[in-house]
This record gives sequence, C-alpha cells and structure tokens, in this order.
Amino acid sequence: AQLTDNTCSLVPQVLKSCTEFIEKHGIVDGIYRLSGIASNIQKLRHEFDSEQIPDLTKDIYIQDIHCVGSLCKLYFRELPNPLLTYQLYEKFS
Repeated sequence: AQLTDNTCSLVPQVLKSCTEFIEKHGIVDGIYRLSGIASNIQKLRHEFDSEQIPDLTKDIYIQDIHCVGSLCKLYFRELPNPLLTYQLYEKFS
C-alpha cells in the first residue's frame, strides 16, 4: 500500500500531521536520523492508509517518536518522482 492523500490539500495529511507532531513533541537529537521501530512505523502507516488521522499522542508513538519521523522519510522515499528532480539534481548539489 502506498501512503496517499485523497484530499485537495497542497500538503499531504500524513506529512502535515507528522511534522506538526514532531515540532510539538519531537525536539530530540536525531529525530530524522534515527529510525523508529519497524512495527510502529507500519502500524502508523496503516492508520494513515486507512484514511484515518491517527492519534499521535498515543503512548506507542510518544515513546517511539522516531517512528513518526521515519514515516515522513518513508513517504518521501516512495514518491513516484523524487522531490528533488533528476533534471535539477546538479543545481541542488
């Protein structure tokens, strides 16, 4: 299953929810560098894929804040086209 956003929002809900949560609760070293627990990432992904907005304040996500950051990274990895396009790669690097 792919992480998708079925609304007309410019920012996908998964990114909006996760980044807002991280800004509020995730001020820890390595929030995007360290990986979360794989089963927590998959559970969170499933909740978003089921067109729900999960309660990120559940203990499972508060105790493994890195799974929220990992889900953001997963979303960007699974985009059909890279965020930084191949054509512009040289300019970015």
